[in-house]
Amino acid sequence: MLLWQKMMIGLARSESVTRRMQNSRYMARFARRFVGGRDGAEGLERAKTLREQNLSASLFYLGEYVADPQEIATTRRALSDAAKGLGASGLDVHLSVDPTQLGAMLSWETCRENVTALAREVADHAGNGRDVLMLDMEDSSVTEPTLDLYHFLRNEGLPAAVTVQAYLHRTPGDLARLVADGAMVRLVKGAFAESGKVAVTGRHDRDEAYRKAVVTLLSPKARERGVYPVFGTHDHRMVAFAEHVAATNGWRRDQWEVEMLLGVRSAYQRELAARGVAVRLYLPFGRDWWPYSIRRVGENPKNLGFVFRSMAGGGE
Repeated sequence: MLLWQKMMIGLARSESVTRRMQNSRYMARFARRFVGGRDGAEGLERAKTLREQNLSASLFYLGEYVADPQEIATTRRALSDAAKGLGASGLDVHLSVDPTQLGAMLSWETCRENVTALAREVADHAGNGRDVLMLDMEDSSVTEPTLDLYHFLRNEGLPAAVTVQAYLHRTPGDLARLVADGAMVRLVKGAFAESGKVAVTGRHDRDEAYRKAVVTLLSPKARERGVYPVFGTHDHRMVAFAEHVAATNGWRRDQWEVEMLLGVRSAYQRELAARGVAVRLYLPFGRDWWPYSIRRVGENPKNLGFVFRSMAGGGE
């Protein structure tokens, strides 16, 4: 799987491949499966539709590792407009953002200024829902500054949450601090091709690391501290494990949630929602859809079938 992920990451980062795919009318069908819309308006409409199905959304503007100040400004405006639209529609003002989208490639000071301004906008448009700016976690080179950024926002009294990757060796220590802080934490297994010095690499070891992190986030101490766990996984075994631990430790269904990607295991998402599990979908929008979408193929080779069917003109 590691080699497969590296291949897909290579395709995601290729400018020539990206241009070719994003200009292909055939591949647009592939994009619609994983992407909520070409702009914020379409993304907002998709979020409204999901809400009718008892599914919440976290909006994300497509783009990564951005070093162009103009593109950084575009990203900030797009997310600012999304916050306003979500608030006006009575939906959760729930945004996800990569630090490298908002200036980290230039300097972490620039990133902090942009992210802080965006978190203030989330607060300004917040209603009575789960309103928060969720910091996505990228590769291990930015783990420490991303966590520092989260703690800065929290110290400023802003609605911030952070993503933690279970497969990193450092994660148990990071979770201990986040639990003490009463944080909202999105837990993912980890999808970057990290070395064994930084992360566990075997599937069994990744699963075991995830289970241990679930136990930490659903511990009695975490509940007492006001932690809000978000389990980012499509693995039904991990969801079932989380349900079991939550019930055993006295967590209500409204005190934690499962987050999945738009277009991945849609029937299972609806099944969970129907039985009362809080489900949120990561809903990307924007024009640069290829790098994001091909990473979904990297995470699960079965998604490659969607590519071929799209190119052949077929549906899902």
